[in-house]
Amino acid sequence: MRGAEVNVAIAVWRFLRSGLRSFLFVGLLVAAVVDCWMRRPRVGAEGAVWIHGWCRRIVRVLGFECMVEGAVPSGGAVVSNHLSYLDILLYSSVQPFVMVAKKEVRGWPLLGWLTAQAGTVYVERGGGPKTYPAVNAAMAEAYRSGLPVLFFPEGTTTDGAEVLPFRRGLFHSVLNGGVALRVAALRYSLDPHVVNAGATVGEDVCWWGDMEFGSHMFKFLGLRGLRAKIRFGEEIVERGDRFVLSETAQGVVAEMYEGLGLEAGANVGWEHDSELVGAL
Repeated sequence: MRGAEVNVAIAVWRFLRSGLRSFLFVGLLVAAVVDCWMRRPRVGAEGAVWIHGWCRRIVRVLGFECMVEGAVPSGGAVVSNHLSYLDILLYSSVQPFVMVAKKEVRGWPLLGWLTAQAGTVYVERGGGPKTYPAVNAAMAEAYRSGLPVLFFPEGTTTDGAEVLPFRRGLFHSVLNGGVALRVAALRYSLDPHVVNAGATVGEDVCWWGDMEFGSHMFKFLGLRGLRAKIRFGEEIVERGDRFVLSETAQGVVAEMYEGLGLEAGANVGWEHDSELVGAL
């Protein structure tokens, strides 16, 4: 009975934590909208720099410890694995990026409007060749912003079991513009010393498949001991065509991601950026 009472207490505290963080999260989004209306940053690079500051605040409210390794890119294109809607917030908290996101993100309440202010390029999944000219033009404009352009070539989010093959479409813009391409890997973990009532990274942090956004977000906000590790890699120099470029980049990202997993499992060298820490 005592064990059952403990489990009930943990569930209650997690529910209360979810409620508090939900309130703070929505409050920050509303405050960001008001701030944007007052400051009127221009859509694009100026908007990306502006939203960077708000993402740092949001990451603290979410309770993440975030560790960053490698030289943070200052321009060109960056490709990463894709695990959740959280990825954009984490990357934007580290450095202003012009993001590439699926078209559906534009319709999300508040979040969609905010991402638009940062000059996000919205891509229609499965749009086919008819969408290429518009996407390539939007990507070319994003590269001219002077900020690094981040996209997720897996084309979907996953549970983190593996890095899927990269879709080749957006690599057209990298080759056509002679844009330098760098790689990055992102991995989430939960502090093993914190009780989260059976929560797992694959089901409770990653967002994939047909998971419902609202319920996932609420449950996620109740977690403790959240960790994220981002590793930036070197430039990909093998770029004969989009096939070579995409496959080479995928191989490097997969290797980096696996390395982050081995380190997380061994609990090796965990340190955090104190400015990105949040613990509620």
